Amino acid sequence: MKVNRFVLILILLCSLPVHAQPYFPRPKLVVTIVIDQMRQDYLTRYWDLYSENGFKKVVNNGFNFANSHFSYYPTYTAAGHANVSTGATPAMHGIVGNDWYDNKTGEKVYCTTDRSVRGVGTESSAGQMSPANLKSSTLGDELKLATNQQSRVFGVALKDRGAILCAGHSADAAYWYDSGEGKFVTSSYYMNDLPKWVNEFNKKKLWDKYTDQTWLPVKKMEILEKVSDQDNSLFENKFDGKDNTTFPYPLKELKKKAGPELIATTPWGNTMTFDFAKALIRAENLGKKETTDVLYVSLSSTDYIGHFFGPRAVETADTYLRLDLDLADFIRTLEDQVGKDNFILVITADHGAADNPGYYKSKKLPGGNFNGNIVNVSLREHLEKVFGKDLIGGFKNMQIYLNQEEIAALGLNIATVNDTIIAFLKFQPGIQRVFPAGILAAGGITDEILLKYQRGYTPDRCGDIYIQLLPGWIDMNWSEFGTTHGSPYSYDTHAPMLFYGKNIPKGFTYDRTAISQIAPTVAALLGITPPNGTVEAPLIRYFK
Repeated sequence: MKVNRFVLILILLCSLPVHAQPYFPRPKLVVTIVIDQMRQDYLTRYWDLYSENGFKKVVNNGFNFANSHFSYYPTYTAAGHANVSTGATPAMHGIVGNDWYDNKTGEKVYCTTDRSVRGVGTESSAGQMSPANLKSSTLGDELKLATNQQSRVFGVALKDRGAILCAGHSADAAYWYDSGEGKFVTSSYYMNDLPKWVNEFNKKKLWDKYTDQTWLPVKKMEILEKVSDQDNSLFENKFDGKDNTTFPYPLKELKKKAGPELIATTPWGNTMTFDFAKALIRAENLGKKETTDVLYVSLSSTDYIGHFFGPRAVETADTYLRLDLDLADFIRTLEDQVGKDNFILVITADHGAADNPGYYKSKKLPGGNFNGNIVNVSLREHLEKVFGKDLIGGFKNMQIYLNQEEIAALGLNIATVNDTIIAFLKFQPGIQRVFPAGILAAGGITDEILLKYQRGYTPDRCGDIYIQLLPGWIDMNWSEFGTTHGSPYSYDTHAPMLFYGKNIPKGFTYDRTAISQIAPTVAALLGITPPNGTVEAPLIRYFK
């Protein structure tokens, strides 16, 4: 009897061994914690002082990508949060800084401002925010599509940009702190009224409770000074109302003048953010349905404190030790609410931080403060002498935006203007090089630093001329005290990248990896399409 060829093939296929499902079992909840301004070395520098159930628990029982970097310039808060959620660099997701100039209108743009929406929970402009300026999709957006909108996605932070740019376009909500009113708020982009549980949370006025105390170090000073500069450092800012930079800090007195804003510059800003995130998990029953939910928690106080005191301050060390305890408590909440084997936790940062140049010099290291007035005053005066007009439309993110209309009206050649500016600036103190943005639009760049600039370049939002400072130099227009960030150098690009929880093995690598790989890696773990601007490969090979 003849056997139909198709039937024979089907029989043979059915007789083949069955292989395991190629995808990982999906967790009930994915939580990504973005610690604003956390340098990678804070994990190792404070390691011996951390508890067993915070950072150590995640590192010892999860996977530590210890040589992970941001692959672009500029390393600012908004760009970093967008990078974590989209897997894209600013050239693709469009968030080229916390703010920038629109090259079409000449107007200054804040990354999440949206005047078409209204605040919910506040009457102030602090509520007029949305992800409208974000050009690519996020992990949460793709998960929403993959589950036919059944998954829920939330973002929480003190900073609006920290919550919004992580949560994405399709999020159920992003919540942030209105420091003028001391409340967590959102916008009409997400909803028309705050949920009952948010109103109840706001009524507690935790900002007032947490600042009704004196900030004392959690460890003995001699212990903290082993991993930090001395307490009476010369390189720190002073709280308004306090005449020195040393412990103790009488928060109860300081808040009489500062009001609800004060908590952001204390460790309890992180505590309150975690409190809100825990309330959200319980109220929204995250991780309780068949589909996976996503929560982003951005901790902003580490950035405020880092800027104010610098990365070597005992106040910064104390902040991370307290954060470690808050993290341990948050992990316990996840275990209790969702189950130990039902969630994935990712911990990372949005950028690092430079050492204070004065501190650098005290240790005989090269560095300095760049005087931004060289551009804002001296260069403008020079251009007026040469061309009769200053020709600068704006200066932001170490980029010069030219007044193109004025240049055209004067009949000037743009290359001549560029050459004049570059010739004036390139030998100024603290400058590594000055170059026109046009070279970033071309291919064939092999210089790794220039590649970082190229990955952060968007023509309609970036300047016409870039200024690259020398390593160890920062713009003194920020402050001579504390620190800032934004450079393409390792102290700003090197950030933690930790994975922990369901399907994550114990492991460690010092292979060079990118923060951009977080979103595609989580997408692979969930078996969904990565965000549409992603260019990096997922890190799944490390989890086999």
